[in-house]
Amino acid sequence: MNADQQWPDYEKNPNAEEFRKVFVGGLDAKTTEDTLKEYFSSYGTIENCEIMKERNQAAKSKGFGFITFNNTETIDEIQKNRPHEVDGRKIETKRATPKQQQYWATKKLYIKDFPKEQKEEELIEEMKDVFSAFGTIVNIKLIKDKPADSKDANAVGSLKGFGFIEFDDEDPVDKCNLMRKFKIKDAEAHVSKAYPQDKSMGRGKNGGNYYYDYEMYPYEYYQPGPYGGGQRPNFRYQGRGDYQGYGGYDFYPRGNYSRGGGGGGGRPYRGGSGRY
Repeated sequence: MNADQQWPDYEKNPNAEEFRKVFVGGLDAKTTEDTLKEYFSSYGTIENCEIMKERNQAAKSKGFGFITFNNTETIDEIQKNRPHEVDGRKIETKRATPKQQQYWATKKLYIKDFPKEQKEEELIEEMKDVFSAFGTIVNIKLIKDKPADSKDANAVGSLKGFGFIEFDDEDPVDKCNLMRKFKIKDAEAHVSKAYPQDKSMGRGKNGGNYYYDYEMYPYEYYQPGPYGGGQRPNFRYQGRGDYQGYGGYDFYPRGNYSRGGGGGGGRPYRGGSGRY
């Protein structure tokens, strides 16, 4: 069985644990698991709540944690009602992302495997119908070939079979990235997060993310990354620094945690990807 087959099928099992876990970051040092439970239990039944602690100081919070609920609808409600405030401090919530998947923050969704022989206008309309259920769509761009025999630099040819859907928020992309598969014109289209231009997952000069244009970057870099991770996948999160500037984290169930890339200023962390 390959890695992709290990990942749960959302259509068949929408309440798999992988879809019911939320990351909470920017926590105050005094915030406890009981405090988080008290606040978030108003949204739904909590199965597990854990605040990550410093390895050599068991009582000291790292400022982030994970909460698992008993259904996926709870995560939707939590994300609809952002931002959240616990112990007088705004915190950040994100859908926990297994480390085998794309963990960077983006508002752009990559889509492939739709029937490219269909009319572009019809494909775009169907994509709007399907993906508008997850959030507000800003733009849909289906990539086309450049005719080999054309001297016109602006000439375009047939669809290449992949494109990008841009939302006004990152959460729709996070959710679609976890779901992976969608029906477009009776075909099984696959989605993933659009690849950031900066491989270090950092920020551009003006604080924004940049993306490789399809003509500048090899096609394979737009392919969805490997999925899977077994029955108990590792989770990681790419922080945006909106509140505390924390970076990405790998979550290992046995208690080892390592820092991913990205994140802005705020609370300092040790560099690199080594464990704390």
